[in-house]
Amino acid sequence: MSAGRLVILGASGFVGTTLAERMRVRPGWDVVPVIHSAGSAWRLARHGRPLLQVDIGDRAALRAALQGATHVVNCTRGGADVMIDGLKNMLAECQAAGVKKFVHLSSVMVYGDPPAPASEHEDGPVDDKQSIETYGGMKLEQDRMVERAASQGLASVVLCPPNISGPYSLYLCGIIDALRKRSFALLDDGATPCNVVDVRTLCAAIEAGLTADLSIADGKRMFVTDGEAVTWRSVVDELQGLAEVDEVRRVARELLAARVRQQQAVPAASVSRTLKHLVSSDVRTALRKDPLLARIDRVARAGVARMGSNIEGRVRRGIEGVTPIPRIDPLAGLQIGLCAQQLRGVTHRDDRVRKALGYEPPIGFRTSMADFRRWYASFFGTGSREWALARHLSVG
Repeated sequence: MSAGRLVILGASGFVGTTLAERMRVRPGWDVVPVIHSAGSAWRLARHGRPLLQVDIGDRAALRAALQGATHVVNCTRGGADVMIDGLKNMLAECQAAGVKKFVHLSSVMVYGDPPAPASEHEDGPVDDKQSIETYGGMKLEQDRMVERAASQGLASVVLCPPNISGPYSLYLCGIIDALRKRSFALLDDGATPCNVVDVRTLCAAIEAGLTADLSIADGKRMFVTDGEAVTWRSVVDELQGLAEVDEVRRVARELLAARVRQQQAVPAASVSRTLKHLVSSDVRTALRKDPLLARIDRVARAGVARMGSNIEGRVRRGIEGVTPIPRIDPLAGLQIGLCAQQLRGVTHRDDRVRKALGYEPPIGFRTSMADFRRWYASFFGTGSREWALARHLSVG
């Protein structure tokens, strides 16, 4: 691997930290980890080497951080100020600094949720209807920005990972927590695909991208996965022991899909709905904080009360409707967003990245999960004398 000055932006995150740790032991590389804040940089700080703190919204500070850089990797994540405005600054300063190679991390979320079946390959249709305010929408806009920069001469490699596994994976920690709290349920007995990539496999792809031939640095997305047919049942089987649960909840596809549609739907405007909202107890309580409105409320309530209880009841029912009888919700307590990932139903293939970068995923799914379990047990102290209390606190 050729030498160079490598600037890692977003180096305090999961991927950025792992990459920085790996690249620092590679001969010939001068690694510059750039962080936004020190709060999440504990893994890097423990190595005792200086960290560069930069706000990528500050063009002058970013320009100084990129001075002499030959290679840049973008692992930043945040709101639009970071992902759109920050990337705009990043690309401009990389071009001005004469950076030889820019590696950017995309996301499978650019294909929508759920994605079209054709997104098995990178050329499948993206979801153009996503709001720019959503993560998938911002990632899609980022991809287009990087591709434009590539067409203008900034050699760019765009890697597109799914959920990231391996030691320190907060994604897997979240699944364990949901299993433990019974807020996760399997769809179709876990038979649907679960796209994952070990963080070290993703870093290996980044490293290959840093020295890839310029002909493939065209800003086109390339999926990076563990390259295996992994199901949600497989993932749960690997994590169920750490969660210490015997049974996993099940959920019917039609119920989960209906709940997702319900949450995504925007209610149509209507006069009756507006009136119900205006006369709701929450709104009236807020309005009564104003003396004049409080007086109007008292007068109106007294006037209706003088009409008699029958009239008062009819007025209330006419506005608020009949009080519904509560039903048992079969999805009660579930993390709908996490469970709904099982509706994606597409296995993203990594043929393009293997051919372009000439590498094989170094960490298989089973090895990745075994390494994660060892890390988890060590980090959280499972099996120790204090674990019973820690587990009780995590569930509570």
